[in-house]
Amino acid sequence: MEIRVGLAKVGKYAAGVSGDSVEVVERPRGGLSVVIVDGQGTGAGAKRTSHMVAAKASSLIGDGARDGAVMRVISDYLYAQRDGKVSSTVTLLTADLDHKSLVISRNTNSPVIIGHSDGSSCLDSAVNPIGVHRLNRPAISHWPLFPGTVLVGFTDGVTHAGRYHNNQFELEFVYDLLKHEVDAQELADRILEHAIGLDKGQPKDDMVVAVMVVSNRDVELGIRRMSVTYPF
Repeated sequence: MEIRVGLAKVGKYAAGVSGDSVEVVERPRGGLSVVIVDGQGTGAGAKRTSHMVAAKASSLIGDGARDGAVMRVISDYLYAQRDGKVSSTVTLLTADLDHKSLVISRNTNSPVIIGHSDGSSCLDSAVNPIGVHRLNRPAISHWPLFPGTVLVGFTDGVTHAGRYHNNQFELEFVYDLLKHEVDAQELADRILEHAIGLDKGQPKDDMVVAVMVVSNRDVELGIRRMSVTYPF
């Protein structure tokens, strides 16, 4: 099998820097995790917060911590660093080869969509953000690591797109894409482009889309590739 990850992000229009952070981390016992963090507010302050949280989560994952422990520690960490006055929302998408499972961890109200052969599901239960509650629990779901499964995560800039223009981001748009699209990066790009379009080309908030695809592969060499585009 093969794990493919596609990421697309954009900052709030005219804000200068995106307050959202996203990181891809290789797990020490095999697999990948995608860390999506939305810092409170926008601009440089939000970026410092989200980057700090994402870096801490990445370090913990690299040290072998389980996802539930990672989510709890970063919540305590942000609470301690900012005295409980600053929040962040976090989504963690994991393909865990050690346990042959997909793990979705959320401290956010932004949904995660799971596409599979018999349709699509949506994880959208209300969960508290991290950093403002001393005792905080993530919502964690496990799914089999099976070819043809797709995970799609967002920050709220995507799901709230269009709200200032009498438009609304519909999850049905993503469901329809999952019926046809298979390339992780193309999926991420198309979803982000749709959200930007709902905001008339001027994003009203920072946006991140992350897509993880589990697929079959024909070659046996196990070549790993990563491609990054970083405009400035």
